[in-house]
Amino acid sequence: MTDIASIVRLLVLLLLIALIVIIVTSRLNIPYTLGLVVVGLVISFLGLIPNVRLTPELVLIVFLPALLFEGAWSTETTYLRENWVHIFLLAGPGLFIAVILIALPLHFFGGLGWGPAFLLGAILSPTDCVAVLGLLRHLKVDDNLSAIIEGESLFNDGVAGALYQIFLALTLLSVQGQAITAGQAWLDSIFMFLLEAGGGSLIGLVGGFLVSRLVRFIDDPLIETTLTIVTAYGIYLLADALHTSGILAVVLAGLLLGSYGRRIGMSERTREDVDNFWSVLAFIANALLFLLVGAELNPTRFFSTTSALPLLIIAGLAVVAVLLSRLIVVLMVPSVTQPFIPQTLWSFVPPSWRVVIFWSGLRGALSLALVLALPLNVPSHDALIASTYAVVFFTLLVQGFSLRFILRRLPALSK
Repeated sequence: MTDIASIVRLLVLLLLIALIVIIVTSRLNIPYTLGLVVVGLVISFLGLIPNVRLTPELVLIVFLPALLFEGAWSTETTYLRENWVHIFLLAGPGLFIAVILIALPLHFFGGLGWGPAFLLGAILSPTDCVAVLGLLRHLKVDDNLSAIIEGESLFNDGVAGALYQIFLALTLLSVQGQAITAGQAWLDSIFMFLLEAGGGSLIGLVGGFLVSRLVRFIDDPLIETTLTIVTAYGIYLLADALHTSGILAVVLAGLLLGSYGRRIGMSERTREDVDNFWSVLAFIANALLFLLVGAELNPTRFFSTTSALPLLIIAGLAVVAVLLSRLIVVLMVPSVTQPFIPQTLWSFVPPSWRVVIFWSGLRGALSLALVLALPLNVPSHDALIASTYAVVFFTLLVQGFSLRFILRRLPALSK
C-alpha cells in the first residue's frame, strides 16, 4: 500500500529545496532551472535523499501534459505565425536530418546496430527550451528569436516522440527475429508516423475546438480553469490510449484554446485567473522536474561497472554527434530551402541568431523519460542510457551556463 504521508513529506521537502535554490539563483542572476539541476546532482551524489528518482511515468503522465499545455496556452501566436517557416523547418525536416546525423556516427564508429542508433537519434533530437527561455526574457532578447526557440521545442517534442515509437517498434521486431527489408521498414515507418502525428494532431485540434466552443456557455472562472486541466490531461491520455501522439495533441489543443478559445469564450477575469493558475502550476512543475533531472544525472552509477570505458566512449561520441548535427541543421536548412522559400523569410535571421539557436538546443527531461522507458531487451540498452545521460548533462550544464556569456557578446539580439 502506498505510504501517502511519506509522499507528501518528500514533496514538501523537494519544494522547500527548490524554493531555496530559486531564491539564491535569482540573486546570482542564474537561471533557476540550471541551479536546480546542479543541486539535484549534489543531492544524488551525496545520497542525501536516496528515494528521489525520475521515472518515465512521472515525466510523461504527470509533468509533461501540464508543461506542454501551459507552454502552448501562453505562447503568443502572433510571433508563431510570423516565424512559422523557421519553426516548421527546424521541428520538421531539421529534426529528421538531426536523427540521421546522430545515428550514422553511432552506427559506424560507436558500434551500435541500425535500430538502436536511430532509436537514440530520436531520443536525443527533442530540445528543451525551458532552461533558456527565462534567460532570454531576462536579457530582453528579441521576441521573434524567442518564438523560434520556443516554437521549435513545442512541436519537435511531438515529432520526436512519434519517431521514438516507430524506431522502438522496428527494433523490437528485429529482436524477436522478424526479418524486415529496408523498403518495408521505410513504408512501415511512414505509415506509423502518419498515424502517430496525424492522429494526435487531429485529436488535439478537434478537442481544442470543442472545448473552445463549450466555454462560450460558461461564465465561471473556477469551472473554466478546471476545464483547462481536464483538457490538458484528458486529451493527452485519450491520444495516448489511441496510440497516437499525446504530445502533439495537447500542444495543438493548448494553442487553439489559448488563442481562439480564450478570445471567443472567456471573460477578462477568467483569462487572468487561468493565466495565473497555469503560471503557478508550470513554475512548481518545472522546479520539481529540473531538481529530479539533476538527481537522475548522477554519473557514478556508470563508473562502477566493468564496461565503464566503452560506455564513456559511446557517450562522448553521442555528445559530439548531437552538437555537430545541431550545427549542420541550423546552418544547412536555410541554404537548402532557399530555392523553395522566398529569401525575405530568412532576411531577418542574422548569423548571431543562428548561433543562439544552435547553442540553446538543450536536451532535458523528455529525453531522459524516453530512454528510461526502454524495455530491457533493447540491444545496447546500457549504451543508450549512458549516452542520453551524457548529452543531457553536457547540454544543461555546459551549454546552459555558457549561454549567458554568449548572449551578452553577440550583436543584434535585443528587442
